[in-house]
Amino acid sequence: MKSIRNRASRRPLSDLLYDQVLERILSGELAPGASISEAEVGAMFEVSRTPIREVLIKLGEQGLVDVFPQVGTFIAPIRIEEVTQAAFIRENLECALIREAANKIDQAGIDALAAILREQEVAKEAGDMVRFYQADEAMHARIAEIAGKPRVWRVIQQSKIHVDRVRRLALKQRLKASLVLEQHQRICAALAARDPDTAAACMREHLHGVYEFVRKVAVNEMPDADGGKTL
Repeated sequence: MKSIRNRASRRPLSDLLYDQVLERILSGELAPGASISEAEVGAMFEVSRTPIREVLIKLGEQGLVDVFPQVGTFIAPIRIEEVTQAAFIRENLECALIREAANKIDQAGIDALAAILREQEVAKEAGDMVRFYQADEAMHARIAEIAGKPRVWRVIQQSKIHVDRVRRLALKQRLKASLVLEQHQRICAALAARDPDTAAACMREHLHGVYEFVRKVAVNEMPDADGGKTL
């Protein structure tokens, strides 16, 4: 693999490396239970062990990897409690954001959201779930911008990592793409109508979808080492 050092960026190497490893966890390329070591990551990205160690520590703090002394480091399972808490944070912040967006939106914002919806529909028809997910993220980020609070979206991004593992799993199986697009269309219609109550209700319904998916796959629940439930 091409070294990430060759990428034109002023960001620290550890940040670039973190983004790459995180994407592989979210996408499922690094599956729950898979071993991950400093040597393996170093070979994968052609970097030294110092930034790798920083990344693994950060991922451990976020509950994305489990470290077992004298045994190894492994990609953490999707823990239902982590997902539900992250979903709670996201739902409450985004419902507050969308109310403000509905009161502040202008024609430029309406047009920008319509363009994102078209992009997402094209991605769905093409079966391109990576592109579909990127458009999904773009829509939520745009709503935060319209609300005048883009930093809040960054807080949401940091807190919703465990939700994203479930979202990516659902989209990978193409179980939700049509429903997600339909929900996005209703959200954007409420914003265009400058109706904060309907917009918030549509957003809440949309974000509750993660709970539905968790329930669908709960038949595969396994007790974790600490007694929690995992997927």
